[in-house]
Amino acid sequence: MKRALAAIGIAVVAAVVLSGCSVSIGSADPPVCRSQGRPGGPPMVLMAQSVPSASLIPCISLVPAGWSVQSFLARNNRADFRLKSDIAGARAVDIVLIHRCDVRGATQVPTDQPGTTRWERILSINTGYRGTRYYTFPGGCVRYEFKLKGPARAAPVNDVSLAVDFVTRTQVAAEVTRQSHGRLHLDP
Repeated sequence: MKRALAAIGIAVVAAVVLSGCSVSIGSADPPVCRSQGRPGGPPMVLMAQSVPSASLIPCISLVPAGWSVQSFLARNNRADFRLKSDIAGARAVDIVLIHRCDVRGATQVPTDQPGTTRWERILSINTGYRGTRYYTFPGGCVRYEFKLKGPARAAPVNDVSLAVDFVTRTQVAAEVTRQSHGRLHLDP
């Protein structure tokens, strides 16, 4: 029964994305890196299908105390989710998956995500922290748009670094095929 429901869920997700519609899922269904120990839950499938060139897909690996996923939206050529913080504000950071980013004006820094190049652009540290982080990789880019409020300034950036991780497109595709017993494929 669980397998049949999972296959139906994946089929519905695939039909919605392939039809060109956008899908918004509340915080009850965030894009978590592992669902029952495996990559590839419905929000991850939506993100992968939204940006079909992306070799990596951002996801939530853990949610630090005081943080929560506020929203998730997937549409053609873009998928994003927002994290809110009790300390840093309701719009603390938007995580956006797109095909490519314009990193002009950003500084390349050592990366903490294998297979990526990381860039940072600090916009303001006056009343909090405003800045953009980019992870570029084959076929895609993940942009973190920080709008952190309060006296903690950039300290919550570390929380986000721990919360967000990446899974490979290959892992998501394998899970779609496994859950559907070979009937469905992420990339037809």
